[in-house]
Amino acid sequence: MYVMVEEILSVLGIPLIAFAVSTWIPGIQRKIQARIQQRKGPSISAPGFWALFKFLAKTNKEPNSIMPKLYKILPLVSFIVIWTILASTSITDIIVLSNLIVIAGLLKIEEMVYVIMGSLASSVMGVSMPFIDECKGSNFLNNIKMSLEQLGAVRAFKMITIGSFPFYMATIIPFIPHKSIYLNSVVGENILFTIGGLFGALAYLIGYVIMTNDYPFAIMHTKADVIEGPTMEYSGTYRALYLSVKELLMITLGSLFATLYLGIAPDVANPITIIENFAIALVFPILGSIISAFTPVLTFRQVYPISLYATIIAFIGIIFTLLGL
Repeated sequence: MYVMVEEILSVLGIPLIAFAVSTWIPGIQRKIQARIQQRKGPSISAPGFWALFKFLAKTNKEPNSIMPKLYKILPLVSFIVIWTILASTSITDIIVLSNLIVIAGLLKIEEMVYVIMGSLASSVMGVSMPFIDECKGSNFLNNIKMSLEQLGAVRAFKMITIGSFPFYMATIIPFIPHKSIYLNSVVGENILFTIGGLFGALAYLIGYVIMTNDYPFAIMHTKADVIEGPTMEYSGTYRALYLSVKELLMITLGSLFATLYLGIAPDVANPITIIENFAIALVFPILGSIISAFTPVLTFRQVYPISLYATIIAFIGIIFTLLGL
């Protein structure tokens, strides 16, 4: 009975604490970026915590989509997926859920959601698209143009296939010494301060920024050309849920690093591990905000080489780990 109660608290309590903490991350990031750029910036509570209540209070507008019901439910799908990943790190004894294959698969589902969003949505800015370019003298005469959401979906697919590859390679490294794919084999084992672990951590950090679609890897929804891309049609409750997904993903990936590389999994039976895990998790959005403050949005001409170099770094980490270094 006690074990069942502990598992229920883990599945519900750990992600709930993470969600509460994550609502403050956007404000912390904006404040750090403002200080770097010699600005005052918004209050810490405004961009994340109060933004959720702001959108919840707004009226839900029917999205312009070929399948509006599916389009509206997609942020909820992402939220459940990320919640499940967090829960899996806190119930490591349930190996059916707490293993590398399940976590990687769930993260891929979360990534694919943006491709589906862009394929389904069509905002007022792209309602007449796709159309044939008939402009006289155009270099793209008779080519089919894509809507902003469709363009965002194409970019999301490219990031899935190439951009996030180093991240997934970095998640493999902690499991290699144990010859296992289960999380309970890495809990309590610190691999960070090995040569292979250091290379893996660097690849993980680069992959983290790519996975969170933050600057400089925000080409999927950069405001310079596609505005919000696949998520442009979300309003009210759906916009609040989408923001919650972004915030929860940031702390989830950081928490996953603490579990994999430092062996600190959040455990309701040992509350200090929850504090340690989330404290380490917060380091990643802070580092991400510093990187974002100094970098513009990269095009795929720059993203591909960076992803390649990060993949090579992860591969070197795998080699060193296999050698026991």
